[in-house]
Amino acid sequence: MVRVVVENIVLNIATSTPIVILKDTQTGGILPIVIGLFEAQAILLVLEKEEFSRPLTHDLLKSVIEHMNGKIVKLEIHSLKENTYYANLIIETDKGQIKVDCRPSDGIALALRASAPIFASENLIESPDVIKYYTGKESLKASPSDRPINQKEAEEFRKYLEQLNARDFWKKLKEETEEP
Repeated sequence: MVRVVVENIVLNIATSTPIVILKDTQTGGILPIVIGLFEAQAILLVLEKEEFSRPLTHDLLKSVIEHMNGKIVKLEIHSLKENTYYANLIIETDKGQIKVDCRPSDGIALALRASAPIFASENLIESPDVIKYYTGKESLKASPSDRPINQKEAEEFRKYLEQLNARDFWKKLKEETEEP
């Protein structure tokens, strides 16, 4: 396992699907994972240090873990099977460490809230060049028009997610899956 950090969230140009980009802190390799809109929002809220008066879902789960004398130790993204990534949230309890199966996106949102490190299996890390496949862009560090979303764009994307209602979300998703 290698330690990774959230480098950014980018949008796939063709599908408008959010992709979280995890970056290997040692080699600079990346792990792009397609995530849902709501998970993107949950991650962006932490990255932007947004706070709400009432707990959101990931805040609630973190609070429940802590109230049960648990502590989120780390997230391990361990495998890819049939285009689905698998991860374990490692939680320290009074009885020792436990592994809880989770989606990487939910695990990332929780790990960020708990300031816990994120790790990925070495065999999942890819060359930074692969980003073009996912985003249609040459690089994360290319020209101003070919780069990850900046702080302002992240805020606009967050606002878009906040205004998105379930009916519109499912309608858009259905339209995208019906396209040839």
